[in-house]
Amino acid sequence: MQKAIALRVNLWIEGEDKPQPDFGDSTKQALRDIIDDGVSSHPELSGNIRVTVEGNEGDENPIN
Repeated sequence: MQKAIALRVNLWIEGEDKPQPDFGDSTKQALRDIIDDGVSSHPELSGNIRVTVEGNEGDENPIN
């Protein structure tokens, strides 16, 4: 039986980065890498990131 679910995740990422690069861009790529690794661990599932939105700490619903 085919099933699907949309999950909304509010993820806070912290780390060290060089002064010039955009931390948002590097963390979005890191998130994609993390998701790809997780999906490869579960070949019975497929998934993708449809929207990434940079929010502020404490945002309850940054994706509209």
